[in-house]
Amino acid sequence: MRGRDKFRRAKAILSIITFTLKIVPRPLLRWLWVLSDGLPDVVGVSVRYCLLRRQALRCGDNVLVGRGVEIRYPERLVIGSNVSIHKQCYLDAFGGIEIENDVSIAHQTSLISFEHTWNDEALPIRDNPIVTGKIHIRNDVWIGCGCRILSGVEVSGRSVVAAGSVVTRSVSAGTVVGGIPAKLIKTIKGGGGYERSVGS
Repeated sequence: MRGRDKFRRAKAILSIITFTLKIVPRPLLRWLWVLSDGLPDVVGVSVRYCLLRRQALRCGDNVLVGRGVEIRYPERLVIGSNVSIHKQCYLDAFGGIEIENDVSIAHQTSLISFEHTWNDEALPIRDNPIVTGKIHIRNDVWIGCGCRILSGVEVSGRSVVAAGSVVTRSVSAGTVVGGIPAKLIKTIKGGGGYERSVGS
């Protein structure tokens, strides 16, 4: 049975739990999030889903969040349906993060929606102002393990980010990108095949 079928069966119960969490203050929600890592798989995933729905700006159906995932500024996170965020990912939504439907984010990936400036020499770099830039992950995207998606990036639909990539600029639809910084590797054809980019 697929995850979305299991979700459909449990949706009513999950909705009741999420509604109940409305009375819980945010500091306690963050504490419950950390505690959920110690729960058995199905229970932990269910609890994290309810906590995410309670805290996110918007959250769809059938969202799997693995153990050890840290989400900063969840109130600035929009997430669609049929999304998986695997263990030990880090999402900082200070500048806004939007993840659409049918997206898979493999383990130990980071999405960082801001960056430091260094223009004011009178201040240490860490004290310089930060610049925000929304990250937008469109429908049907697979992000491999250990990737870094940086601020202002849009990953267009039906694309793949290869494991270990650092994505500093937007990704075109129907492509596979990889490397540091990420560059075009392949173009995905409509039939599921691919064409290698020139020079690969």
